[in-house]
Amino acid sequence: MRKDNLNKQYVGKFLKKDYDHFKDGLFDLLEDYKRKSERLDKIIKQSDKMQLRLLEANEELDEYKNNLEKKVTEEIEKREKNEKILLEQSKFAAMGEMIDAIAHQWAQPLGILNLKLSMLDLDYKSGQIDDKYIDDFQKKMADVIEHMNTTLNEFRTFFRPNKEQSYFNTREMIDKVLMFIKDEFIKYKIDIEIQEINNFEIMGIENEFKHILLNILNNSKDAFVLKDIKNRKIIIKIYQEDNLNILEISDNAGGIKEDIIDEIFKSNFTTKKEKGTGIGLYMSCQIAKKNNTRLSAKNIKDGAMFTLKQALPK
Repeated sequence: MRKDNLNKQYVGKFLKKDYDHFKDGLFDLLEDYKRKSERLDKIIKQSDKMQLRLLEANEELDEYKNNLEKKVTEEIEKREKNEKILLEQSKFAAMGEMIDAIAHQWAQPLGILNLKLSMLDLDYKSGQIDDKYIDDFQKKMADVIEHMNTTLNEFRTFFRPNKEQSYFNTREMIDKVLMFIKDEFIKYKIDIEIQEINNFEIMGIENEFKHILLNILNNSKDAFVLKDIKNRKIIIKIYQEDNLNILEISDNAGGIKEDIIDEIFKSNFTTKKEKGTGIGLYMSCQIAKKNNTRLSAKNIKDGAMFTLKQALPK
């Protein structure tokens, strides 16, 4: 009996020790769970804050993106509007040059008409008028009027809006421009030589290429006059090289100052002070780009050279 009591006491101690160990382990486990639970709550809260921040950031990015797209669209529209305004200003400037050229063109034929009409009365009174005289008179007057009519038609087509690109003959385009400025350039004793090595057709809007050529030629004229150059000469060269159609306009007007040669195609840049608008060469460059052509400038011996290059069709 005593032995049984001893056994029970021994088992009880063992169970108590095991129970205490289990209880301590359970409390440790509960404490660990509590710590991890608190940590998890903290992580969840931080995650919620981070997610909220991400959502706010995404909203800000979306708003920024929308505003940026709006600003880009507005800037493009503004740039296009400014380009149109500059083009119109450039056209008005060219129109002034063309009207002046027409005045020079018409001065001689109007003088001839006036002289012939004045002589008509004298020839009638002197009995020189017969059928042959009338035929010759009509022919000469028709030629003069035809020349004036051609000049006027070219002026009208020069400023007629045309958005369709097509192939046109380079030499014919040059001749049309020279027809306008011929008398004025004779007045300023400027000789224009055309070196036609390879004539070719250009893809683009012909009137816009006329605009480029007229700007370059008038700039040369102004340089000749401003610098009081003697033996004034412009060479227009037409040729093909390295799969390129090339049109070169060079002069002996003294060239462009090296410190500004990289600025001449920029908007509002001019060396003519109050007489210049600063849009002629800028718009010429923009027009060339629009017609898939590159316009460049460099100094050569005694003058400057402007070059138009367009890739040959494949």
